[in-house]
Amino acid sequence: MDREHLILREVVESHIDTGEAVGSKVISARLRHSLSSASIRAVMAALGEQGLLVQPHTSAGRVPTDRGYREYIDAVLGPIAVRPRDRQRLESLRFHDGASPAELMRTAAGATASELGVAAMVIAPRLESVVLQRMELVWLGPGRTLVLAVTDAGLVHERMLKIGREIGPGDLEKFSNFLNTLLPGRTLAEVRQAIEAAQREDRDSLEHKALELGQRAFEGHDAAEVAEVVLEGSSRVLAQREFAEVPERASELMRALEERSLWLDLLDLVQATADTRVYVGAELPAPGLHECALVLTRFPVGRALGVVAVFGPKRLDYRRAIPFVGQVGQRLAELFQGDLDG
Repeated sequence: MDREHLILREVVESHIDTGEAVGSKVISARLRHSLSSASIRAVMAALGEQGLLVQPHTSAGRVPTDRGYREYIDAVLGPIAVRPRDRQRLESLRFHDGASPAELMRTAAGATASELGVAAMVIAPRLESVVLQRMELVWLGPGRTLVLAVTDAGLVHERMLKIGREIGPGDLEKFSNFLNTLLPGRTLAEVRQAIEAAQREDRDSLEHKALELGQRAFEGHDAAEVAEVVLEGSSRVLAQREFAEVPERASELMRALEERSLWLDLLDLVQATADTRVYVGAELPAPGLHECALVLTRFPVGRALGVVAVFGPKRLDYRRAIPFVGQVGQRLAELFQGDLDG
């Protein structure tokens, strides 16, 4: 490793550990005084001129810029193996009798947030891309039904609809049975097309009513709507000094997390690559996340893709977070595929 990358590594990892600006004496001690403070200061000055370090306020020390973190991630870290303890922890993730896929997602997000001490999210695919397996129409009383649309991975999307007060539980069961002849193996868009095609054919009264209800059940979904979003550990991020000491940043972060379009942005980020990716600061899609770093990967859910991600301050423990997130994605892929095969 050349001297500049060596010093950059020590500055980044010292700042990750302490949150403080890093001076030449700290770097010298971390390197066991193998370089003089004068040599270290000269290299740090050069890194500053390259836009990789910045000197905050009047502090004598320096902190990494977004470009500095990017250089550290791309050119310094290299491939990182998941820790044996982390691998063992994640191998304990599994479906339990009676558990739903959504519960598995919550368990995975909770374990990830707890282990890494940051926020973690698991996002199921957007509804437009999932493959539907069946639907159920549940009678809630006169004039109301609950539509349960189940994907090929077992995720469930719910929607309540008004129905004619003359329609009873037996009618809804017949409607469900008929509509389920159109659903299996089709995406939401394909189901809509199949229903529209069936409506143009000669049908009896029951089938026409079923098709009308099916059309209402599957129309009007927002393009950003996803089947399930699980977020755990956001309070851990807000407790970090970058946000605890600057309430405006904390407010901006929470507003960004409440925007449903963020989930679609993250799903879009994973479409082009199978690798675990890292985004730092202004590389992130929402301004409220510009003080954060995000590590994400994708996992297949049937024919669609879900996302596992962690985020926290830019001084994230990348050495552990990158392989950990990748391993979570692999584990979820194994479990969902195993569920499908079973």
